[in-house]
Amino acid sequence: MALNANEEPEVAWEGDSLGYKEVGETFTTLVKSVKDDTKVISIEAGYGRGKTFFRKHWAKHLSDQDEVVIQIDAHLSDHSGDPVLTFIGALVDALPEGADQRRKVAFEKGKQIVGVLGRTVGGVLAKQGAGAIIDYLSDEFLENVDLEEAAEEQLEKFGDNLSKAAGSMIAAQITAERVRKKELPAQMNALRDALTEGKPNKRVIVMVDELDRCHPDYAIAFLEAMKLVFAHDGFVFCLFVNDEYLEGLAAHRFGEMKAGERYLDKFIDIRLKLPDTKEVIAGAAEELFKGLSETGHAKPFGEGDEFTIERAARLAGELAPLSELSMRQIERVKLRVELALRCYPEQPLDYALLVWLAFRDAAINEDFKSAPRSKEEVAMLRLLPRAELTPDYSTALLEKRSRRMDQARVIVRPDKPLEPFLEETCFAFLGAESAEAYRNRASRYTAEDLRKIEEIGASYIPLHEHVLNTLKRCQVGSGPPITFR
Repeated sequence: MALNANEEPEVAWEGDSLGYKEVGETFTTLVKSVKDDTKVISIEAGYGRGKTFFRKHWAKHLSDQDEVVIQIDAHLSDHSGDPVLTFIGALVDALPEGADQRRKVAFEKGKQIVGVLGRTVGGVLAKQGAGAIIDYLSDEFLENVDLEEAAEEQLEKFGDNLSKAAGSMIAAQITAERVRKKELPAQMNALRDALTEGKPNKRVIVMVDELDRCHPDYAIAFLEAMKLVFAHDGFVFCLFVNDEYLEGLAAHRFGEMKAGERYLDKFIDIRLKLPDTKEVIAGAAEELFKGLSETGHAKPFGEGDEFTIERAARLAGELAPLSELSMRQIERVKLRVELALRCYPEQPLDYALLVWLAFRDAAINEDFKSAPRSKEEVAMLRLLPRAELTPDYSTALLEKRSRRMDQARVIVRPDKPLEPFLEETCFAFLGAESAEAYRNRASRYTAEDLRKIEEIGASYIPLHEHVLNTLKRCQVGSGPPITFR
């Protein structure tokens, strides 16, 4: 997933390493089956599972199929706008170029509608007091009644125990109800017809994303407000949601639902989900760790691909499914590495080793820290063999450095002679691009090579553990620093 968060794809499904193309094509077939009725579809995935990547590429795919697609980032209107006006504004912005007057009229009409609707949103008591009255009134009454007279009449009908202030609230509620039933549908229909002019069908697909990045109150308010626009013909709404997150917000706000009930069921007709495979986790983690920008951070530990941010990101993608951490835990791993890099801007650091150590600390239970190594740790070491270059191995090299390499094979550890250890674990420190490249050198396993690895190994792991643990000691809720054997 190489798409920058602020970019729109030029080619649908370009860079798709997660198999989303097939999923998107299936979802497209479903959406095209919607004719005149309105559908609200949830596209569900956990945190960091590529919802935004899928949304942008699916939108491009649908546009290529001559569908009208509107994309709304709910987070952009958080704290700064009304959800319904945000929605209407997005429709207006998508009107064909050259329709400036139509845009202006449509947006002003939208603001008037939202202004009327908004006057009844703030007062819970007003909504409760007016609710029974509104339910009692007929559609014909709402369309033809004089509001001032209606307020007085309804006050008399329902008793003197309602105040004059309540009468004003009731009048506002009556106005809003009339707008909701008459003026808003007319506006929606007009915008739909303008957007689909010249298209083979009268369908508008609206994609709403980033609800799980909004302030909790706003996320709920957004969904509740959007109920006003969900029930209009010719619109298909696709909500990209972390359903567990939103259900948790709703439970906190409204209390637990009855067994078998979900808050989102109030809005959604069809629930779909993105695949949650190891490949998805790997791709999401790699994209996340690409955000470890080298600019302004620590210097790379050495030259070559092995010491780049890109290598560290690839390693994160390999470690993520192996670690079985959740994406939120992986986000915390990334934050720990990010903070370490920021705190040591002048210290050359091995980005990949920092990532490996942070994943190891998060993934491997303390009970597994004693020898022999757990199978989990062994599996992780295969992904970054140089994480074995501990001070113990450096000491072994110091003891063996004076011995001739043509003597009996020099043993650094019981199961691995010196030559394979240098090839597989240390090639990057010796200026080679791979173990094979080091093996093919004419001059290798030299005393100079041993001296260099001995010097690096004496502080390599302790330095990087110190960098990670220094700030961790100060973080709330962090455990004791972990020391590698």
